Amino acid sequence: MASGTLGLRPRPREPPPGFAQDGSPRRAYTNQGQLAEAVADRFRLSEAEARQLLAFTLQEIAAALKAGRRVYLRGFGSFTKVIRPGRKVRHPRTGEIIWIPPRPDVDFRASPAVLRGRARARRR
Repeated sequence: MASGTLGLRPRPREPPPGFAQDGSPRRAYTNQGQLAEAVADRFRLSEAEARQLLAFTLQEIAAALKAGRRVYLRGFGSFTKVIRPGRKVRHPRTGEIIWIPPRPDVDFRASPAVLRGRARARRR
């Protein structure tokens, strides 16, 4: 061991937020336009038709959640509307105690198939 190193190894560089874990310049997330493009390519639709299809699907999911229904997509996961409880918080600048009221939120639970797929991708 060389003197002065104390046996410490430099930590591997983390990719910037929003980029893939392998450090490649491709984004680690997919946006609605990219999904529409993939649907258009896969099903030989125009990109406009794919965007309409995707928009309709998302509107139906949102409407079901708004109505209080659970949305289950087999092999992907489930979305459930939940009410986050109200709470007291301290304002960081003034120190005043503030009440934040209860609010609706969406809870997503990934299916085991999605979780297994994620675990496989991490091992590479």
